[in-house]
Amino acid sequence: MVTNDALHAALEDRAATYGLLARLFNREVDEALLEGLRALPFPADTGRPDLDEGARLMGAYLAAAHDDARTELAVDFARLFLARLRSTRVACYPNESVHTSDERITMGEARDEVRALYLREGLKAADATRLGDDHIALELEFMQALAARSLACASGDEADDGTRWRETLAAQAAFLDGHLLNWVPAFADLMADSAQTDFYRGLAAMLAAFLRDDRAFVEELRN
Repeated sequence: MVTNDALHAALEDRAATYGLLARLFNREVDEALLEGLRALPFPADTGRPDLDEGARLMGAYLAAAHDDARTELAVDFARLFLARLRSTRVACYPNESVHTSDERITMGEARDEVRALYLREGLKAADATRLGDDHIALELEFMQALAARSLACASGDEADDGTRWRETLAAQAAFLDGHLLNWVPAFADLMADSAQTDFYRGLAAMLAAFLRDDRAFVEELRN
């Protein structure tokens, strides 16, 4: 349906970005991913302060990464997202339920809501048992899948009179508003305060900035 090359590239990039972010929050960085990250450009001059600061922190950490970097990142990942030594009121829990329920409990209403949304879209989170359906990684994977559907519409891979294009954009806007932007900014602030490496401090800044920017991009596509 959409043939503009620049728009097609932007749709491809956003799906890939959601995929990378989902992977980074799903489990610790392994050696192969670390090498791949070192090869990525981290431009810090886009004019968007939060995104640029995140890119600067991550890029600088990777550029100076030493032989123990993977271990250092694994320890930081575990402290941030796996260790449960602090109250849910101050800990950096990566699950929406903790941040959107008055009781700050896991496996709350948000988990049930996103699970229903996944099923409605014909999707099932592969790591739901391990992480919980409302884990940040799985919510990002869901957005990656919806972004890929938008790309398929734009590429002409689906027979579409425009209806499917509008529907998938509406679903993305609703999910960003109702199940990402309603909790991720606060989560990212906790993450940045708790992280011991600039890599994860930068990732926190980039996550929140990317989601805000992507919401504006989706709105442009809808208009």
